[in-house]
Amino acid sequence: MMNLRRKVVRAWGFGILAFLALAIGAYALVLYGSPNEIREQSYVMAKGSLPDLWYFVLWGHAVSAGVALVIGWLQFVKRLHHQAPNIHRAIGYVYSAMIIIAGLTGIYLAFFANGGWFAQVGFGTLSVLWLYTLFRGLKSIIVERDPTEHSRWMKRNYALTCAAITLRIYIGLAGAFLGLPDTNDTFFVIAWMAWVPNLLIAELMIGERTRMDRRTRVRVR
Repeated sequence: MMNLRRKVVRAWGFGILAFLALAIGAYALVLYGSPNEIREQSYVMAKGSLPDLWYFVLWGHAVSAGVALVIGWLQFVKRLHHQAPNIHRAIGYVYSAMIIIAGLTGIYLAFFANGGWFAQVGFGTLSVLWLYTLFRGLKSIIVERDPTEHSRWMKRNYALTCAAITLRIYIGLAGAFLGLPDTNDTFFVIAWMAWVPNLLIAELMIGERTRMDRRTRVRVR
């Protein structure tokens, strides 16, 4: 009975995650998908005068991160992984390319983040960890041929990708319940809250899966 409840909770949780990933990813692509219209967005206009390079980098970041968010959750669909490994691999290639672009552009954008130097460090750390977890995930499957370790690192990586979801949730909550719609007043906290809890949840999930696998091996023996 307990196992059934866990499966139901996981199924609902995964479904909600997929919905939010598709919604936020589509939102990013619609608002920032056109490099010609990106200067007209309210968030961009509120930033004031910025280098021309910043607008191009923001466009590249929004598109790559949006695509990664939209397709990343598919990599954790077991049926797709087992029954269509070529599709799983192709999605993985696209996802990895998007994360490399999003991570590198994220480092640049972090220097211009609202909320002061503490927020800039938060977003910069997110981008560095984004790239690092991807590197470890690719290394574990390409070099070490360890699918279990690969799965662990990619869970961590997608948890960081989902910072795009939690970021917008926290911005909305800050505006609705705290009366703080200006990100200059909130990003010094949100820049960290958007990804640190996500990573902790991923670690808890990885730890639970590891314990379950150990129990299974003990029973087989």
